[in-house]
Order: sequence, then structure tokens, then C-alpha cells
Amino acid sequence: MKNIKFINSKVLLLLACISMAIVGCDRDISDDAIEAGFPQNGDVFIDGFSAGLDYFPFGDSFFEAFSVDTETTFGGSDASMRFDVPNEGNPDGGYAGAIFRTSSGRDLSEFDALTFYAKGSEARTINDIGFGQDFGENKFQAEITGSLQLTTNWKKYIIPIPDPSKLTEERGLLWYAEGPEGGTGFSFWLDDVKFEKLGTIAQPRPAILEGNDLNETTFIGSQRPLTGLRQTFNLGTGIDEIVKAAPGYFNFTSSNPSVATVNELGVVNVVGMGTTVITATLGGIDAAGSLTLESLGEFTQAPIPDRDPENVISLFSDAYTNIPVDYYNGFFAPFQTTLGGAPPLNIGGEEVINYTDLNFVGVGTFLNVSPIDATQMTHLHVDINVQEAIDAGDFIRLEILNGVQTPDEISGSVTLNSSQLVSNGWASFDIALGDFTGLSVRDQLGLLFFVSDATVSNIYVDNIYYYKEVIDPSPNVDDSGATQVELPIGWESTTLTYDFLGFAGSDPAIEANPDPTGINPTANVMRTTKTVGADFFAGTFVNLDAPIDFSTSQKLRMKVWSPKLGIPIRVRLENADNSVGIELDANTTTSNEWEELEWDFSGMNTAPDYVRVVVFFEFIPGVPGDGSTYYYDDIQIIN
Repeated sequence: MKNIKFINSKVLLLLACISMAIVGCDRDISDDAIEAGFPQNGDVFIDGFSAGLDYFPFGDSFFEAFSVDTETTFGGSDASMRFDVPNEGNPDGGYAGAIFRTSSGRDLSEFDALTFYAKGSEARTINDIGFGQDFGENKFQAEITGSLQLTTNWKKYIIPIPDPSKLTEERGLLWYAEGPEGGTGFSFWLDDVKFEKLGTIAQPRPAILEGNDLNETTFIGSQRPLTGLRQTFNLGTGIDEIVKAAPGYFNFTSSNPSVATVNELGVVNVVGMGTTVITATLGGIDAAGSLTLESLGEFTQAPIPDRDPENVISLFSDAYTNIPVDYYNGFFAPFQTTLGGAPPLNIGGEEVINYTDLNFVGVGTFLNVSPIDATQMTHLHVDINVQEAIDAGDFIRLEILNGVQTPDEISGSVTLNSSQLVSNGWASFDIALGDFTGLSVRDQLGLLFFVSDATVSNIYVDNIYYYKEVIDPSPNVDDSGATQVELPIGWESTTLTYDFLGFAGSDPAIEANPDPTGINPTANVMRTTKTVGADFFAGTFVNLDAPIDFSTSQKLRMKVWSPKLGIPIRVRLENADNSVGIELDANTTTSNEWEELEWDFSGMNTAPDYVRVVVFFEFIPGVPGDGSTYYYDDIQIIN
């Protein structure tokens, strides 16, 4: 034990001496000593990767796009960076894109530009190329967009740094994204890639909001990202280069922080009522552009939809998963004056669209995404909040276009007049698609227009979606006044692509039979069976003796006997050549007993010539049949 204590005492004495020595030595170190920082190495690719640079392709890009090329190089160098952009539709990735980053940061504050030599296999324009993207915060990301024009000869390119003083610990040294132009891919090369101090980067002109002075109304709890952030330099050659700059390069200011604040990500948070002006500087220079916000106080959100998501195609709603949308404001120049829509406003975590200077505006789903097949939908829903007084002649017209930019383009419209709109409050609209006069088919919906012709100029819009109305069963309905129609043969479909003219897959053996349920064994009722293993549905059709005029309120009733609870039954009305058809669904609420279901087609379509009723049983796509048989009787049309 004595030895242990002695050893510990010596260790403590030694540590004490070291501490005293360190303290004493501090006085001997020069006051000009500089703490070690990150390496000031500007090389990215000089005949090879510099100092541990790694390649990380974007997750949905063509992973094999990048390679090191020793054949095509600049100025006799040993190697270059080669990028192969895939053709459109390539199953391994539709574009080329990646970042090149270091495992530890570099101090790039003494440089003023990223430079490189580049050429293409043909003359093309690179979509995006820059630096500062590291799959982390990307705090100092910068790029030039759509202005880097390649030729088939080597040429030097310059991407200025918006503010070099910010790059003291940068990991993202290069990134790019390029897709096929005109559907075809190509190759391009970069060489001698490095950060340089050129000394010719001059005349910095930062801007926010693309240099515009905007005025907007808003509410407490809203968030508004500042867009259009850029820095413009003259390269010393007389050419101005515009660099998109991340918010981290800017210092943002709110003239009234009690109304709104701005964080380092350039997001404006509205916290109170009143007016404030948002401005910014970059590198000590005032940025062009400003945002004047008038906060009107608390905001009342639109009603929350509660329809079954399975029956909804949503364009814009926090309540549902929205389908891909090309735009919420197509900016149809030169006739459109409408502003807003992109990006939507975030108020208290809920998104809402604000359109100002409204004359007309379009929500598009036909350019880069597929048009909407709404043949199974029955209604359009939208919530509208008019932010101004409403005069007697004010209106908003909703227009739907089917077949946009195709030979079969058709459209229909419904006008919401001043008595239906609400000033400074929400009005909810559920409009039957049959009310859109002229929209006889709806399998390629591409545009939804809001038109006011400037009678209404400022609106909020929320919960834009198409939906299928499912009518609840109506048991014990009074059958007086009903017209019973003839019973048809049955048929069964094994594919979702069914032909109402030919009835592919029909089974003539399924005919009217006495009721085997034991409830009414002497009656002649209709039956149809979903064969074991058969997909999708079983069904029958009814050819009417005379056309039904559905221009007035019409209902269809039918008694059903189902072995299962909650089975969807779809009724479709068709005209003689099948060019017009409308559908509604209902679900059974009981099993192994008769119940009467009702379908209400009121206001859905004005076609006066429906001659066929098609009935689908167990309409559950992808669920194989188990041999269940369905019975039905007393198909009635109620005037």
C-alpha cells in the first residue's frame, strides 16, 4: 500500500509540474500565434481526386453517370471527370446528378470562385452546377442554373462565391444535376476543377425575391420562405454571372420583430399583428428586394375534410396525400395578372393557397405528370375564402379541361355567384361533375381554372380534391311510384379494362333464377357469382325499354341479398353508344338478408337518354373471388 501511495504521489507531482510549465509557457507564446484551422486547399480534381474527395450520386439519379477518363483530358492532363447523362426513360435513372465532398471541412475563405474547364460531346446547357451541397445542412450552397453552355471544345467556366468569408469549414466542393434534353442523353467532361483567387470578381449585387419589392397580407402563425436569393458579379470580362445563393449567405432583418422574425434559413415567421418590412444584406451590401407584410391577426383554417381517402383524388389538402401537380399557378402570360400559389402559405403548420390580383389562374396536372382519370369520381370539392367585400356582380367560375393539349380537349364550367361566396370567411363547395356543362368525359383532367375576371381579386383556397360519393343504404323505402324494369343476364369481368359494348368475359349461363335463399323461394330474382379466383367484380346490365331522362332529380333503388357485410356495389348509367356514363357506389350494411339500397343521381348529369343500367358486385380490384353469389331484385327508377 505504501508503494501505491508513493507512485500516485509522484504522478500528481508530475502533473502539477506539467500544469505549471504550461501556464508558464503561455506567456512565452507570441501574441500573433494563430489557432490551427481547416486546410486551405482549393483543389477538387487535378488529374484525380484531391485529399479524400468522395462521390455521392443523388438517390434517384443514374449511379453510373460518373467516371474518371484518361482519354479525353484538358491540356495534356492525366485524367478528367466524365459524366454520361442517360436517355429519357432510362430504368436505372432518368438524369445524372451527384455531390463531391470531403470527409472534413476546408477553409475556402481566401478564394473567390470555383473554376474548371469543360466540354460536351455536343453543345448542351447544364441544368445546375455549383458547390456547397454536402447532404447535411447545405448551409452555403451556391449554383448557376441554366446558364452554363457547353461547346464541343474545352472552355474555362467561373462560378463566383457569393461571400467567401462564410466558407471556413466547407465540405461540399462540387455538385451537379443534368437531365436529357429532347429525350436524348450526352456526355460532358470537367478538368482542372479548383477554387481560385482570381481577383477579377467584382461589382457584387445581391438580391432577395428576385430583386422585387413585394406587399403581402398574412396571419399570425404563417411561415413564408424568402425565395429568389441570388448574388450577381461581373467576371471582369464584361459578363455578369448570376449565382443562386443559399440563405446562409444573407443577414435578414425585420423592421418590426413583434410582427415577424426571420431565421437564418430565410423563413419568415409571423408572430403578431401589424406591419413589418423584411430586408437583407450580403457581405455588408444591401440586397435588392423587400417584403412588406401586413399581418391581419389570427387565421381561421378551412374545415377539415373527413371523406374516406380511398374515394378521393386530392390536388391540394393537408388532410390527404396529394397527387403530383405541375403547378398551382401556371402564369399564363401575357393575359394573366394573378400572383401567388407557389409556394403555398404555411399558417400554423397548415398549408393554404393565396391568390392575389386574381383574374384567372390554373392548377395544372398535364405537363410533367399524368392527367387525372376521374371517371370514378362524382364531385369536385374546394374551400374558398374571399378576402374583400363582395359586390352583387362578383363571381368565381370554376373550369375543368379534359384532354389538355390533345385532339379531344373538352371543358366544362360552373359559376359561383356572389350569394354563394363569403367575405372574410370560408365557403365550402361540393359540385357534381355532371354540373360542369360540356364535360361529358373526364378521363384526362389536366387543368382546373379559377376565373374571376377581376371581380374578385384576393382569395384563399384550400382542400381542392375530386371525390366519389358513396350513398348510404336506405332501408324500408316507400316503393310507391316506382317503375320496375326487366331483368337481364349476368356477366363477370376478369380485368379492370372492361368493354361496355362487348362485355368481355360475360357468362350467358348466369340467368334469372328462383331465389335459393329460402326467403322467397317462388320469386324470380337475379343472381351473379364472383368465380373463385376471379379478379375485380361480377355484374349484370339492364337494357331499358325507353331512355331515362335524368335532367330532373332521379333516384335508383334495388333490393340486394349479400353473403357478406360491407360489400361495395356500383351502379353505372350509360347512353346507347356508351359515350356518356355516370357512376355511384353504395355499400351493403348487412349480410344474408335482403336490404334496399338507393343511389341518388340528382344533378350529376343532364343527359336525357340513359338506356342501360350496369350493376357491379363486389367491386374490389385485386381481391380474388371466393365463389360468393349475390342476389338482387326490384330495380326501380324513382321520378
